[in-house]
Amino acid sequence: MTLTPSAGPRPLTVGICTRDRRASLLRCLRSLRHAEAFIDRVLVADDGSDPPVEAWVHEALGADAPPGLTTLRVETSIGPTAGRNRISAAARTPYILYLDDDAAVLSEAAVRDALAVLDGDPAVAAIAFAQADAEGRLYPPGAQPSAATVPSLVNTFIGFAHMVRREALVAAGGYREMLGIMGEERELTFRLLDAGLHVVYLPGAPMAHLSDPAGRDARKFLFQTVRNDALSGLLNEPLPVALGMLGPRLLRYFPMRRGWGGEDPGGFRRIVRGVADALPRVRAERRPVRWSTLRTWYALKVSPPYHGPGAAP
Repeated sequence: MTLTPSAGPRPLTVGICTRDRRASLLRCLRSLRHAEAFIDRVLVADDGSDPPVEAWVHEALGADAPPGLTTLRVETSIGPTAGRNRISAAARTPYILYLDDDAAVLSEAAVRDALAVLDGDPAVAAIAFAQADAEGRLYPPGAQPSAATVPSLVNTFIGFAHMVRREALVAAGGYREMLGIMGEERELTFRLLDAGLHVVYLPGAPMAHLSDPAGRDARKFLFQTVRNDALSGLLNEPLPVALGMLGPRLLRYFPMRRGWGGEDPGGFRRIVRGVADALPRVRAERRPVRWSTLRTWYALKVSPPYHGPGAAP
């Protein structure tokens, strides 16, 4: 199925979470010219930037401003997952294209192909895009949602650029805000799978990811990756699996730190304390998936080809 621009309602909201990355945000917004035919509005979640985004972005873009550019501002940072939930609450279209502020759309074709899958198959809740450089050259397979070279069913996506069915996202409860960032994609996929929905990876639909170092901290990355992996299991997995995997997941900290090669005094204690501090909220929000969902999630590690609507995975 090929989706073409029409004079009817535009099906897509673009949602961008940003904080103090002015040059990257402008590049991202200018890249949306490739998808203008599909865009209803562009919602920028300003996560406490200094100065506020709205104060300068319209002046900087001028005639290059994308359709319906709107800023959703918070004074104190709430993180990307909460920002995405604010965007989904404000969106009025069936689909949302989420972009990191250091991502960029490379072609209309990538957006059109993703919309065609979602429009044609109600069992697909999200589209994973391939990571590429500014020229569209794909990064290595290890930097992709999957090593697959054809459209495939996958068990996670990469948050830098993904498209979601808004109704499915809201029904699943949105992004898990306690995670903040790192691992929120895998955690959401668990809940979508439990609702009978899938994520499709389109390796032929690249989006640029031009990593901006602003706001990146290796210690914070390590903390959030290990803590969130543990929390995701406790939130979603059947109890024997969640408890059995808790120790191994926490101990991943040590090989990850060695691979990084940096110093992180007291880092493991902070992670353990972070998990312990989150337990009351975990108990309140825990909704274990079915055993069959867990089996499906593991089976999708091999990324079976996606054959279209109604095809069994």
